[in-house]
Amino acid sequence: MTVGPDSKIIPEAVVEDAWHEIGGLSDEQALGHMNRVSRTQPALLTFVMTFSEDLSSSAAELATYMFLVVVHMFDVQFGKRLQNVGPKRIEAIHEHSLATAERLKNADERLLEQAANLENEKQPWVWRYVTQCLLEPDPDLELSEEDQGSLTLIMKTVIDSLHSSVRD
Repeated sequence: MTVGPDSKIIPEAVVEDAWHEIGGLSDEQALGHMNRVSRTQPALLTFVMTFSEDLSSSAAELATYMFLVVVHMFDVQFGKRLQNVGPKRIEAIHEHSLATAERLKNADERLLEQAANLENEKQPWVWRYVTQCLLEPDPDLELSEEDQGSLTLIMKTVIDSLHSSVRD
């Protein structure tokens, strides 16, 4: 896979750096970062907070953390090319994600793998990060299968929304 300067794929190094940078913030710095994100992506933050309300407290915290890391990845890679994502776009993308998940509910393993591979093509390194967070979480974090599924849908909506809002 070639990642050129005009590509919309975030390189592995940017993903790793963003992950470590956000993970290394003090509580005060994290709050400042959250305040910046609330100004640059208010509708997306509202979406994450709203759809995390029914999750376990640890899953809701993970949703917010992953959201901050993913937004930072897009900010670092695309800078001013990254536009504010509006609520209508988020809603349309989320509805599409839900419909896709519903269609795949009883799919066989091969079809599920094909769907995952297609999704992975847009932002493979970002998805690798999300997958690691969900499947290999902190040992103190216990995620139910339901939480994992909900977090996957939330992050799919976040990633697709941000990806679609990068100007060419």
